[in-house]
Amino acid sequence: MDQESNLKNIIFVLLILAISFQGSPKSFPAADLILMNGKILTMDSRNPVTSSIVIVGNKIQFTGDDAGSLKFRDKNSKVIDLQGKTIIPGLHDAHLHFESGSDLISDRLSLRFLNKKQILKKIEDAVQASPEGALIKAYSYNHAYFKDKKFPDKYDLDKVAPKNPVIITRVDGHSIWVNSMTLKMAGISKETPDPQGGELIRYKDNTPTGILKENAEMMVKDVTGPEMVIPGSSGENKLLNAIRYANKLGLTSVTTQGSLKLMKQLNEIDKVGELTLRFNLWISPAEMKRCVEKGIKFRSGSDKVRISFVKIFADGSLGSVSAAFFKPYTNNPKTSGILIHPVEELDKLISDAHENGFQTGVHAIGNRGVHLVLNAVEKAQHKFGMRGLRHRIEHTQFITDEDLLRFNKLKMIPSMQPTHCTTDLLVVEERIGTERAKQGYRWNSFKKEGVMLAFGTDWPVEPLDPRRGLYSSIERRNIENGFPENGWFPGEQISITDAIRYYTLGAAYASFNEKRIGSIESGKLADLTIFDADLEKIIEKDKKNMLKVKIYKIIMDGKIVNILKK
Repeated sequence: MDQESNLKNIIFVLLILAISFQGSPKSFPAADLILMNGKILTMDSRNPVTSSIVIVGNKIQFTGDDAGSLKFRDKNSKVIDLQGKTIIPGLHDAHLHFESGSDLISDRLSLRFLNKKQILKKIEDAVQASPEGALIKAYSYNHAYFKDKKFPDKYDLDKVAPKNPVIITRVDGHSIWVNSMTLKMAGISKETPDPQGGELIRYKDNTPTGILKENAEMMVKDVTGPEMVIPGSSGENKLLNAIRYANKLGLTSVTTQGSLKLMKQLNEIDKVGELTLRFNLWISPAEMKRCVEKGIKFRSGSDKVRISFVKIFADGSLGSVSAAFFKPYTNNPKTSGILIHPVEELDKLISDAHENGFQTGVHAIGNRGVHLVLNAVEKAQHKFGMRGLRHRIEHTQFITDEDLLRFNKLKMIPSMQPTHCTTDLLVVEERIGTERAKQGYRWNSFKKEGVMLAFGTDWPVEPLDPRRGLYSSIERRNIENGFPENGWFPGEQISITDAIRYYTLGAAYASFNEKRIGSIESGKLADLTIFDADLEKIIEKDKKNMLKVKIYKIIMDGKIVNILKK
């Protein structure tokens, strides 16, 4: 009996020890990083605001109060006192052109926000630095910043570049401005017809003015010359330079124009530990066919680089007067915009992607362009079933009430860029009138219908800085001149929390990443953006503070990527 009693006592003691061990701090996994005393906007509706995050490896282990986070602390844990700073999920730009942007920040021949006189001076400098006959290429001019707000013409460029071909891409990428030398080298004259899905702007005598829209841009693709010398060229690794630039602006993920070639380049950067940005790469219909032939499926790739949607174009842009509307432009009644593909061809492009299990992201800006994309997706779903593909419309700038209500039914996502609104508002009403302008950039209308939006910048069409997008969402005022004072159609303004949601969880949802990133929850990857202030408090004082608040740190894959010193 004594031996049996001793055995029972031993078992009892072991049970007590086990229970005690479970309640001790040592039972919690040791934190690699603890962030305390912050204002954490989690984007998790069950736990919207907390003060502390625990990171183990590359994942979030715990979100809650400071006392709870300290249970994970051991001698090797790094602890950061945030002193009230705001943490949000890592910012995710849902639509940009990363390689084009990397070219611009490296080569510095961007004409953004410049007036005509300033542009011509930059072109003249490039001509003087380059050999005679060199092809001069520049980007991002916007005639909305010209005094007369009118398209320029070839004669403006001829004055500073009489012996060099010049090709300047408009900020939206939907038209180019060329000089007489370029037109001559391309064989373009008054007898040249407009191509399908494109237009040559002409004088009254039918002579081309030097503005080529949409598919007409391809007419000068074979124009070449000696290599131009770019004043101030950096000579750095463009991709790596752009990745670091994005990190400094608070970004941890992007969804961008891409290719299998870019995928390979990014994976090489990842191999040497330099890839501090997640990439979702959209591809062309032709590249999708190559993927299908090789057995590469939608969302194939690594943890950091994945194949995303198939990019298709429905129409042009408002800035180039080529976005497709049901009715003619107010300032140019001869046109209602340009359809890049005939309707039957657009239907087939979307249907082919849907049949092959690929999400589509279709560029559509005018209300007719958006309508035709919705129709095409509806036809594809009727033919092949829903398939859970979350088709997207990239930009979705103008939409009728009836079509707005179709997004939930078709399970579609409006991928929008808030700064397009605050740049375009300078010219929208002049081009399409006030009534149609009310159909524009309808963030709050989508929110009321329970539609998840995805926010981005369309960089380099707009600056990459997400703070500009967040400010535009809550104010709807032009950033450069503050117009209009009370916001442009202010009923479509949204809260800062909603704007952040669409720049994080919305962008993640649109790229099928919401189970990995987009909100601050236990088990998700530790991608975080930290602002150097209590965001809600400083915006309450002055909403313009959104444009000035610094990025304190970003954390990507559980590691601190960069710290901007005060």
